[in-house]
Amino acid sequence: MSDFEQALKTAAEKSILRIISDGSWIQPDYANRFKLPPDLLAEIYGLIDRDALKKAIAARLETELADRIVNQLAAEIATDVKQILSVKERREAIREVARKHLMNIAIDGGLT
Repeated sequence: MSDFEQALKTAAEKSILRIISDGSWIQPDYANRFKLPPDLLAEIYGLIDRDALKKAIAARLETELADRIVNQLAAEIATDVKQILSVKERREAIREVARKHLMNIAIDGGLT
């Protein structure tokens, strides 16, 4: 294979790899998308009950905010617990208290 043929082959390979890596070989055909007429969209928008929409949005936001607050609190508590339990002596003291109370519960509860 001559130098020219090798150079041509290398250039073709690089070009093909560039096209594949850019993703330009797969492109959606936006020109042939289904289009809704603007007057239909305007009519649909006019039928929206704005008060019901506001209530639905408020309910969804309340749920989202509550979930985020709970997740944030759980993360903070987990961090605090990890920090507390990171000291071996403290961890052993907590275990001792837990054992003592478990024994009291077992004895008082008639489990022994």
